Amino acid sequence: MRIGIDLDGVVFNSENYIASFIELTYMDKIVDGELNFKSSSTKKRYNIPDADFDTILKVYEESVSKSPLMPFVKEAFGYLKSQGHELYIITARGRISKKHISLTKRRLIKERIKADGYCFSQTDKASTCKMLGIDIMIDDDYNVVKSVAKSGIKCFQFISDRMLLVKNKNVEPVYNWGEICRKIKIIEKR
Repeated sequence: MRIGIDLDGVVFNSENYIASFIELTYMDKIVDGELNFKSSSTKKRYNIPDADFDTILKVYEESVSKSPLMPFVKEAFGYLKSQGHELYIITARGRISKKHISLTKRRLIKERIKADGYCFSQTDKASTCKMLGIDIMIDDDYNVVKSVAKSGIKCFQFISDRMLLVKNKNVEPVYNWGEICRKIKIIEKR
């Protein structure tokens, strides 16, 4: 199978890294505000003022090299590759700054995480998945999962503690990489 894999919130625990910084830094501004977990934009999700957005970009850039890997992601990549699956990184990283692409590539090499293809700066992951012939897309972003599933592609939505689940017959929630590998094995046996 061809498997598409997002980075932030799926391979890297960068979502928690950034969210922790924002909630601590802007606590007084967001305590009374409503958080929008349907938004993939950090700025919109936390209602970050325009004047402060450069600070958030610096923390995001820092997260590229400092955020921890999701537990057992390396082992899962190795297992999936050993079973003959093709893995494609499909990420929005690089849309804000091309520097994020080179930082990410260096980090993936350092961590020994290898894929068969890399698609950075993606704005329409559903089209990219169709073009690549992706069978399963693994992503945590509500809007991405909704779009990819609507296009008829099976999605594993990587769920964190406050994530909203997309309701679609093509979407299955997943909580860790062991579960992802087990569910892929089940699909193979069918």
